[in-house]
Amino acid sequence: MDPNHATTARAGARRTPGLAVIGGGIWAGHHLRATRELELGGRARLVAACTRTPESLARVVGEFGIDGTNDYRDLLSRDDVDAVSIVTPDHLHREMALAAIAAGKHVLVEKPMDLSVEGCDAMVAAARERGVVLFVDFHKRYDRVFQRARQSLRAGELGAVQYGYAYMEDTIVVPRDWFPSWAAHTTPFWFIGVHQVDLLRWLLGAEVTQVFARGFRHKLVGLGIDTLDSVHTELEFDNGAAFALDISWVLPEGFEAVVNQGLRIVGSEGFIELDTQDRGARLCLSKGGTRTLNTDAQHRWPSALGVAQETGYFVEPVKDFLGLVEAIVNGADPASFAGAYPSGEDGREATRVAAAVHESIAAGQPVAVRRGTHG
Repeated sequence: MDPNHATTARAGARRTPGLAVIGGGIWAGHHLRATRELELGGRARLVAACTRTPESLARVVGEFGIDGTNDYRDLLSRDDVDAVSIVTPDHLHREMALAAIAAGKHVLVEKPMDLSVEGCDAMVAAARERGVVLFVDFHKRYDRVFQRARQSLRAGELGAVQYGYAYMEDTIVVPRDWFPSWAAHTTPFWFIGVHQVDLLRWLLGAEVTQVFARGFRHKLVGLGIDTLDSVHTELEFDNGAAFALDISWVLPEGFEAVVNQGLRIVGSEGFIELDTQDRGARLCLSKGGTRTLNTDAQHRWPSALGVAQETGYFVEPVKDFLGLVEAIVNGADPASFAGAYPSGEDGREATRVAAAVHESIAAGQPVAVRRGTHG
């Protein structure tokens, strides 16, 4: 790392890490707000943002009062930027992450880390060589429902896990309205299926060994977006468990939430059903109809001092990442945090499974998940 990012703090002075956000869409807003909250508490600095269009840049710069650019490379030469978060379309992550790593920046990247195992290999190797953190935003790990389930699973309370079923389904609003310019560059499995793959790996402490998948095309192709509507996959794990996984992003827009999701795990000594859709809050209005609310994902409220605070698994990974960076720029060894956060290695494993899923769809038969020399 260069002298501006040395991990040895000067005696008596703590450094506050600076973050730049690459991206100006809906999800980038979570990164920006989480960092601003930590900034108000003296834990981080929101330095700058890069967005694709002048319009989005004006909006972000105006709202947060920070520097802005339409060229992400401008951010990487800044000495006051210790870390970057990459909140861009799936197929753009690799290029930006590799450039940030080469510049000695710690990186928080949205999932999927990359659309190829080779790309993930390059990112992991670069981060290891440069000595920086490569953190993947697998935010399902930060959902307290799943954290509690993991405690039971790791304690052996369910016995030997035998089978299960998971699903995650977005409404058609996501590919049609939110990302119409790049939805055809990805699929629902790349976009949200990797969340479930990482979640199952993390819950079970096991790796996927084989997949058998089928993809469906109809709705989006008819709208001029050339990608899959949905994917059904059967996953086999090296601990003997078998899971069915359904992923979609064409639910009707009239559904009561943007996402529908759930998980069931059955073991030799019991089962656990995780209703991550209906969390006990429902809203019905003359305009908009019925909506289910997920305050575990995102909840904002003002403190007594009038400072906006935000909690939930949409923002907790950002805060966790910045906490790591704060520790490192003040002398902590990055290697001491291995296994404590969703790493580049975890991102590579999710990509490895997703690549096998798409290979299985194309071949119409089961596909083994191949592991290379890097594990």
